Amino acid sequence: MKKIAVSLLLFVAMGCAAKNDNLYKSHYEMGLAYLSTDEDYKAIREFEKALEYKPKDPKTHYAIATFYLKRNQLEKAKTYLEKAIKIDPNNSDYHNAYASTSASLGEIDTAIEHWKIVLDDPGYSNPEIVYYNMGYALYRANKYQDALKYFKKSIERNERFMSSYMYLYRIYQAEGEHEKAADTLQSALKVNPVFLPIKLELGKYYFDNGKFAQAAGEFEEIIEIDPESAEAEEAITYLKKMGIHYE
Repeated sequence: MKKIAVSLLLFVAMGCAAKNDNLYKSHYEMGLAYLSTDEDYKAIREFEKALEYKPKDPKTHYAIATFYLKRNQLEKAKTYLEKAIKIDPNNSDYHNAYASTSASLGEIDTAIEHWKIVLDDPGYSNPEIVYYNMGYALYRANKYQDALKYFKKSIERNERFMSSYMYLYRIYQAEGEHEKAADTLQSALKVNPVFLPIKLELGKYYFDNGKFAQAAGEFEEIIEIDPESAEAEEAITYLKKMGIHYE
């Protein structure tokens, strides 16, 4: 009789656990569905309900953080990211989001620390973006030499990541190293000759330094590549300043 009672209790417990898991899943998935709609304000209620059934689920804490990030409520987002990381400290996505949030709050050292954790994950698929984010956070804090190091690492990992070239160029310009600045843009265009923002920047560099023939060459190529682009419109403006008119 005792064995039957114990078995019955186990069966009931398993049934309750399965029911709770189903309810958790239902609320969590509904929250995700709301999060990507105009009714995303309803997502938070669903995620909080999900946590009632599974309070130590890191995915739900991360989802709530995402909800607050969409609203630029960074401190609240950070709190839930901390909870997610405490439960699952090896998840690189959580550390990456925490780093980005910390950087937005001006907590650069904390951000760098968590981005380094992301980079220690051999399975993380986009290290060049992490290095870029580290460089960009330091650039915004006017720590140019530290930023320079990470932008270079970003390019080492993926030479086609054009944004890192652009910020290298800006740092060299700010530091008065104009030849290095121009070399950086030229190196980028060797990798991707039709990347218009960098072609435009190079044309403007030539223009500002009185190299008008080279500037005109860059501007005219931009117009040939994509005459409807914003870069082409700006290139035409510069050409007009040199007495060259495009219709």
